[in-house]
Amino acid sequence: MKACTRYAPMIGAREGELSEAEARELGAHLEACPRCRALAADLAATEGLVSEALLSRANARDFGPFVDQVMARTLRQAQGGGGILSRLHAHWKTAAAAMVPALAALMVFLYVRDGQRPEELALLELTSEGNVATILETSDGPVVLLAPDESGS
Repeated sequence: MKACTRYAPMIGAREGELSEAEARELGAHLEACPRCRALAADLAATEGLVSEALLSRANARDFGPFVDQVMARTLRQAQGGGGILSRLHAHWKTAAAAMVPALAALMVFLYVRDGQRPEELALLELTSEGNVATILETSDGPVVLLAPDESGS
């Protein structure tokens, strides 16, 4: 009886829920204990009845409209009709990378205008010549930003 208390909770376990050692011990106990064998048979019959009832209810239900909605949504997305938000969501890394230059220009603009009244704002034009230099044209004159030398100096 003490062994039944230990093994009874294991009887309804699904495949993979018990370790190999536990499964072997349970099998040995079921061979020796008619009471636990009867419990296992009752559980298996109940599980079979429940499975059969659920399957018949699922078969009686019409999933056609649901499938049609999913297929239409999938087709719209495949054709690119998902809208700009869905494209941004799908390609967020590209969108973020595209925003870096705009954010950098905004930061430079805010840095240049810091501490000035709106009528004293400097005009700013940013040009880049290859990988060598970046020229900022301001109302105070050009500012040249040199790229670091590739030789490491």
